[in-house]
Amino acid sequence: MKATGIVVEYNPFHNGHRLHLNKARELTKPDVVIAVMSGSFVQRGEPAILPKWERTKMALAAGVDIVVELPVSFATQHATIFAEESVRILDALHVNTLFFGSEHGMTSDFSKVAHMVTNQKTTFNLMIKQALENKKVSYATAYTLALQTLLGKAIIDVTKPNNILGFHYALAIEKQNPAIQLKSIPREHANYHDEFASHNQIASATAIRKLILAGDLHQAANYLPATSMEILQAYSGPFLSWENYWSFLRFRLLQATSEELSHIRSVSEGIQNRMQRAAITATDFSAFIEQAKTKRYSNARIQRTALQILLNATDKPSSPYIRILGMNKVGQKYLALHKKNIALPVVTTASKAPSELLTEDLKATTIYTLVNGLESYQKGDFQIPPMITL
Repeated sequence: MKATGIVVEYNPFHNGHRLHLNKARELTKPDVVIAVMSGSFVQRGEPAILPKWERTKMALAAGVDIVVELPVSFATQHATIFAEESVRILDALHVNTLFFGSEHGMTSDFSKVAHMVTNQKTTFNLMIKQALENKKVSYATAYTLALQTLLGKAIIDVTKPNNILGFHYALAIEKQNPAIQLKSIPREHANYHDEFASHNQIASATAIRKLILAGDLHQAANYLPATSMEILQAYSGPFLSWENYWSFLRFRLLQATSEELSHIRSVSEGIQNRMQRAAITATDFSAFIEQAKTKRYSNARIQRTALQILLNATDKPSSPYIRILGMNKVGQKYLALHKKNIALPVVTTASKAPSELLTEDLKATTIYTLVNGLESYQKGDFQIPPMITL
């Protein structure tokens, strides 16, 4: 069976995602589509707007065949680790193609740049280091400057969020299994960070979340498949943002010493001191971000670091594994076909999995479900089995 892999958040699953999924089927003609999906928290350093089980329902209802959780210790980190571990999981599941959307859209350019950077890794890393000597330059901008210097021009603008992920997917494939084909299509109608919808059917997940959090499900329905809307309307819990976790984060920042926070994953260069000062006077998470961010430290960097502090992520990331959140009959058939030659541990029942594998994800679920209204999900990792649809 031929498999295509996609890396997703489905936060929530919207019309743009449906277009992406349909194009994956149309252009790669797979027997099965496997989605590696972030769980309780996502790569920008935010809580998912609704629990992973509801988002899994959306994915299966839209036609994804297998939904696998990307462990939180990888899902909430910078693009390099996020992409490497997503590719590692998809490679273990024997996908033939990784399909993704990007601002650039030209697949061959991603592969070309990844090959050149891999062959000149030492030089490239030195260029990034030199660019970062300017304290006002962000890491993404340093990447772009290094590419310009290495290649003579910027073939791909890696300050764009989907471009940088695509670039790191290409690097990961070059490193792990060059036999995996890479296929990209350009994003249509909406940019990743767009705050407001400018198209009648396609909007960014950011804009859709803004509508949902404002209680405007009627307007959000314009940008969601009917199946996603049905799941949203049946969901009885709260829709979540950082504001729901602000009091927990503020306590952590003010309770811990700077030295203690320095051992948290992704905390570096004294960023914790700036965050602690902001936590004293900020009355909500939005104000905290405004006070803590700088030209060097973007919103995403502050949010991702704040999340590691909230989760008290001091250990090394857990080993990769394959956590099945849901599948249909085609997905079941595919897993049965490959069950004897999947290199990573496969987890279908959390209670039977080696505890060291799931430690961080279980803790993340516990923290995620501290919000009032999520009581029924508090033991979800143990009590909710993989969802199976016809």
